[in-house]
Amino acid sequence: MQIDVASTLSIVLGLITLAGAIYRLAQVEANINSKIARLESTLLTVVDQTKDNLSDRLVSIEKKIDIHLTEYAEKKVFVEYRFNATDKLIEHKFNRLANWIKQITGFLNKESGFQIRDDQF
Repeated sequence: MQIDVASTLSIVLGLITLAGAIYRLAQVEANINSKIARLESTLLTVVDQTKDNLSDRLVSIEKKIDIHLTEYAEKKVFVEYRFNATDKLIEHKFNRLANWIKQITGFLNKESGFQIRDDQF
């Protein structure tokens, strides 16, 4: 039983090569797994930051909308107040003018017999 050195050497080198290939494959797999883990943590961080940023912006926009709605309500009340005051002023001026017309019509009727042709007067 003779041991052939060439075949023994081939078997030993083949086993060493196989072990090296397995070791290198494990390194590549570990490298891929670490990159996936880093990418996953980075992605989760970005999603959290984006969610927080979006949430902050929504709160800010909601506050601005509340402010504008409050301003709108205040302006609406002010405009209604002004319209009411203007309506009262116009009504007062109209009543004064109608009273003057009645007085002038009465004076002209008494002085010269003038008759106004409107049924209201």
